[in-house]
Amino acid sequence: MMHYSHLATATNILWKLIEANGHDPGGLYQEVGIDPGLLNKPGARVPSTLVNQLWERASELIDDPCFGLKASKYWHPSYFHALGYAWLASHSLRDALNRFVRYLRIVSEKIFITLKDERDGFTLILSYKILGMRVPAQIDMGMAMTIHICRLNFGEDLKPVAVNIMHDPPPCAGEYLTLFGVPVQFSAKRDSITFARSDVDKYLLGANPQLARLNDQVMIEYLAKLNKDDIIDRVTAAIVDMLPSGGVADEKIAESLNMSVRSLQRRLKEVGTTFRTILDMVRKDLAATYVRDPEIELAEIAFLLGFSEQSAFSRAFRRWTGTSPSEARKSGETGAV
Repeated sequence: MMHYSHLATATNILWKLIEANGHDPGGLYQEVGIDPGLLNKPGARVPSTLVNQLWERASELIDDPCFGLKASKYWHPSYFHALGYAWLASHSLRDALNRFVRYLRIVSEKIFITLKDERDGFTLILSYKILGMRVPAQIDMGMAMTIHICRLNFGEDLKPVAVNIMHDPPPCAGEYLTLFGVPVQFSAKRDSITFARSDVDKYLLGANPQLARLNDQVMIEYLAKLNKDDIIDRVTAAIVDMLPSGGVADEKIAESLNMSVRSLQRRLKEVGTTFRTILDMVRKDLAATYVRDPEIELAEIAFLLGFSEQSAFSRAFRRWTGTSPSEARKSGETGAV
């Protein structure tokens, strides 16, 4: 059975919600088996089952069916590890949301987000991997946090095109309209927020490509340590760290992981992949992010991805997407999500 975990600092939001509603969060955390001291330890994790029990107990105690909507009042970027800071440095909401999907495992392994370009706009769909854990306040927290952090980047005037929530409308349904700025469809088939494409692709004034890349590196290394037995994550982290130096080869990666090339090749074969496949995947994934950002010159992208010449990067990009980097930048498409 899969054992999911949750970033301990992310539960600071629930701690403050419990406290704001007149209850003792410390006692509640201890009741379900979570050490309150972990909330101040960056990188510490707790079992997702305990976090769900915490949400259930909080929902039973708090006499406000809409308390999850207030979660955004208590968010701090550090609660999401480096992901919070990378989010704020992203150059567009599309870039930020793609980054969030890529690294969401850092915050929680029991929740996942799907992004879709649909007829009405760009849609974020929130889903849960653990069945039976659908506490309405927990769903509301996820939806409220989404609109809040999007507005931190975009501005308070950001309004979704549509908001869908699977649970039934509570007595305080008017609070949802106040928060999202548009009518909410309750008892829906999915939990989702749709934004206009013009909004998600707008260049953001707070963009900082260098800070975003640095925090990406921190997250990749954290995931590699989190999944220390996952050879793919370990190789991925080593490749990202070594790419700008150029000449990334399996010999160098094996040495950095304290193993022989033969052992590296054998372990990758056991999980159905190869070093070249992972290297190509990493370059393609990073290229999708870098090409969208007009602040990064194409020649610099080639360097960051470890290509000796820009022409080599251009050929690889065309192979991945069917178009050149310059054409993709002009159209706003990269062929990857």
